[in-house]
Amino acid sequence: MMGADQARSGRSIWTAIATVVSVQLAVLGYIVFDRVRLLSAGREIVLDVVPVDPRSLFRGDYVILSYDISQISSALLEGKPAKGAPLFVTIGQDAADKWHVSRVGAEMVVPATPEAGTAPAGKQVVLKARSDAWRSPAIGGRAGPIFARYGIESYFVPEGQGLALEKLVGEKKIKAVVAVGRDGTAALKGLMVDGKLVYREPLI
Repeated sequence: MMGADQARSGRSIWTAIATVVSVQLAVLGYIVFDRVRLLSAGREIVLDVVPVDPRSLFRGDYVILSYDISQISSALLEGKPAKGAPLFVTIGQDAADKWHVSRVGAEMVVPATPEAGTAPAGKQVVLKARSDAWRSPAIGGRAGPIFARYGIESYFVPEGQGLALEKLVGEKKIKAVVAVGRDGTAALKGLMVDGKLVYREPLI
C-alpha cells in the first residue's frame, strides 16, 4: 500500500509541476504575442530624443533615452492621481511635426474634436506613463515638473556601437520610432538618424 501511495504522490507532484510550467509558458507566450502585436499594429509616431545627464547616458549594454515629453509642466495635470497609478499623457503634433504635451491626468481621455488653434484629433496620441506626479503642487505636494516614464527610455545597444550612439544622442541627431497601442502602452521600435532607420528593435 505504501508503494501505491508513494506512486500516486509522485504523480501528483509531477502533475503540479507540469501545471505550473504550462501556466508560466502560457503567460510568457501571451507577453511575447502582446509585444509583437504592439510593435506590428500599434500607431507609429516619431519622437525627438534629447540629451540626458552624460554620466547616466550609457549603462552597460543600454543607452538611456529622454524626450521633450518626458518633462511635463505640473500645470497640465488634471485630477489627483493615486500614488503609483499610471498617468495618461495626451500629446499633439504641431506644424513642424514636433510632439508636445497638451494634457496629463489619471484617466485616459480619447482625443476629440479640438478647439481652434490646437492639434486636430488625428494628430493627437495618448500615452500611458509612470511618474511621481502625486507629489505635484496640483495636489498639494512639492513644486516642480512631472517626470514621466513611458517604458521607452532605454535601448539595447548592438555590440561595439554604444559610443557612436551615445555621441549621436548628445548631438541631438537621434529620433525614436515608437509604437503606441490603443491603451496607451508604448514600445520602442527603433532609432532614426537623419530620417533613416538605423536601429530596429526585433519583434521577439
